[in-house]
Formats: sequence, structure tokens, C-alpha cells
Amino acid sequence: MVALNALETRVSLEQTQRAIDRYFGIMGRGGDFADCYTKDVTWITSDTGERIDGPNSVRDYIVALHANMVDMQTRRFRVGDGSVYLEGDCADTLTRTSNRICYCVAYDMKDDLISAMRCYGPIAQFTS
Repeated sequence: MVALNALETRVSLEQTQRAIDRYFGIMGRGGDFADCYTKDVTWITSDTGERIDGPNSVRDYIVALHANMVDMQTRRFRVGDGSVYLEGDCADTLTRTSNRICYCVAYDMKDDLISAMRCYGPIAQFTS
């Protein structure tokens, strides 16, 4: 039963690439990227276990997060069938050292929308 459900929701590499390009394009233009999420989208911050649910709440969380992350840089970006992985870093504004905070965001896709995001790395400091 689980395998059947997994096959039913499989998203091709091309669909995934188009969807993530659309997402980052809208985000880069300052548009409402909540339209790129499923109705039940989730964001999980691994270092705290914090979970955000719903398109508008996830969008608002990401906007607030990005507002506090200085000098963000994408290091690696990988797109697969139904998943995307982004590795990046930003300035460590908490300790005010030259160190950089590294993180990875994993995106799960359903059809042409993002259904879940998980962030790995100590980024919780940027939401306070």
C-alpha cells in the first residue's frame, strides 16, 4: 500500500525543476510565493523541532527568517524526482565572528507544489 501511494505522488525531474524555478522566481521578485505550496505544507526546523503549518504561516516564517539572515549564499542546489536540496550559508550575526552558519533545506514536491520543507542547521537564531 505504501509503495502504491509513493508511485501515485511521484513528481518528475522536469516538473520539480519547473516548480522550484517558479518558486524562487516569485520569491526573488518579492511576490506571494505561498501559492507555490500545498494547502497542508509544513516547515520543520531540525535544530529546535519547530514546525510551521499552512501556506501563509510558512511564507511569513520564511520572510522573517530571510530578513534576519545576512549575506546568504547558496553553495549547492540539487533537483531530483520530487525533491530539491539546497545547501547554503550566511553570516553568523549572533557571535559576530567571521564564521558562517551552514544549513541545508530539503523540499518535497507534490504535483507542481512544495508539500514540505525541512531545514537542517542552526538557523533558529534568525527567527528571534
